[in-house]
Amino acid sequence: MEKVSRYESDDATSWEERKQKASSVISAVRAPMVSALSFSDQCCTLGFSIGLRCIRFGFNVGSLIVQGTTHLTTGMSRANATIRFVAEVVGYAEMITISVVSMNSTLTHVGLQTALHALHLGEHMSVTGILGLLASTGFWGSFSHSTLSALSATKDLFANEISPLATELNITKLGGAVKRAKESEREEDQRRIEERLLSGEGGELSLDMKQQQDITKYIRFALGTYGEKGLKFLGIIPYGSATSNNESFMRLSNIESALDIISTDFEGGLYSPGYVLSVDRDSKSVVLAVRGTIWPHDFLTDLICIDEELPCGGSAHSGMFKSALNLASQIRPLVVNLLSRPKYADFKLTLTGHSLGAGVAALMVYIWTSPEHYPNLAIPTTHLKDLHCYGYGCPAILTEELANKMSQKVTSVVIGEDMVPRFSLRSFRKMRDNVLNELLMSEGGGVEDEYKTSGGMPVLLPAGKIVWIDESTAECDASVRKPRDFNVMHMSSCSFEAHMPQNYFQKMNEKAERGWKIGRLGRRGET
Repeated sequence: MEKVSRYESDDATSWEERKQKASSVISAVRAPMVSALSFSDQCCTLGFSIGLRCIRFGFNVGSLIVQGTTHLTTGMSRANATIRFVAEVVGYAEMITISVVSMNSTLTHVGLQTALHALHLGEHMSVTGILGLLASTGFWGSFSHSTLSALSATKDLFANEISPLATELNITKLGGAVKRAKESEREEDQRRIEERLLSGEGGELSLDMKQQQDITKYIRFALGTYGEKGLKFLGIIPYGSATSNNESFMRLSNIESALDIISTDFEGGLYSPGYVLSVDRDSKSVVLAVRGTIWPHDFLTDLICIDEELPCGGSAHSGMFKSALNLASQIRPLVVNLLSRPKYADFKLTLTGHSLGAGVAALMVYIWTSPEHYPNLAIPTTHLKDLHCYGYGCPAILTEELANKMSQKVTSVVIGEDMVPRFSLRSFRKMRDNVLNELLMSEGGGVEDEYKTSGGMPVLLPAGKIVWIDESTAECDASVRKPRDFNVMHMSSCSFEAHMPQNYFQKMNEKAERGWKIGRLGRRGET
């Protein structure tokens, strides 16, 4: 026993000596390693930045060459087709290359920062402790506090909402349950429409020629905010037609002078969507176009869909309302300054947007016209002449009373089965419970219908006068809807496709070319 103890003691002493020697070596090289890693990080950041600029420059030159070649081969259909194909290939290659380089830049930066954190922590923690903190000091440390808070809130929200479904989920019966729930929702939707018809609310849609022109005009401003790469990827503008975000916006919106683009932010951030502020001399309007969802931080803003109480007593979509407050504060000085100039004295203020952009723009109208609640953000009434917002695929953002009050200043266009205007936390819970009820029906049980007994959970709806376009019929393709007609989620194979920017662009172009066919509110396919 004594020998074993002595050997153990000798081993322990030897291990401690080795640890001390290793620590002294690490201490001796820590300072130069920190300097080397910091220098490497700066070099990599600079190198990737230069590389991205060179890549963009190279592809822009390629786009100009393709564009010039297209003009030279006018009238040669086969040559033009080949050039268009090459342009598309070049465009996709550009997006893929820039995405890969950007991702490599981010990973390299995070890796070097993680190594630096590990070196600093090595003075106070063990190796195992350092390894345990690498995720938080590296990957998560690259996010801002607000982003981490939004991620955490989104995770908790959907974990709470989806957990009942996951608990009772039976994959083999899910398809049938979803189908039956879908039929139930449609029956409820039709019943509500019939009640409106009986009460006399299903009158003719009042949409004069000027309103029709404005609706088909401002979709171009709304989608122009997606930028050069986004518009090319969506197929809204052809490859080789523009080499910058501003140029693509001008091409789509038909603005002739670059001087009429006052301020832009095509990237945006969390609670700060991209936008373009411009002057449209054709309609004598100062136009603020807010970009829809395209980046990860935009999706986070969308998913913060809990309700936020407003000073007036209603509620709003929390993520979009925060975005509207930030953008309203940022843009207000520019708008007031523009409309105060004599040459813009007879110009009106118009807001527009698609998806997230439509929701934020509508909420900005509410903020800018509420001096009693937002005295520091409201715009003087002298600048609010003919103020109007045109939204396309507007999300569920306001409670019913507020959504209806906005009808004089907000027009929202919804196409077919677009699910975004119908999606709110309450409508999702309603859909979830319908599916659960169907799944449990065979067992003689069910879940409490939280849509009716949710303790006063607000119903969020799209804002303003809703112009609904029915894709299933040509006889009656447009009708007026109340916001409350969009409080039930529709599950359809085309719900996502209907919301896409290119679908709204195509339908608005068709209306501009063929005119509007206005009908009464009624069943799908009936006049």
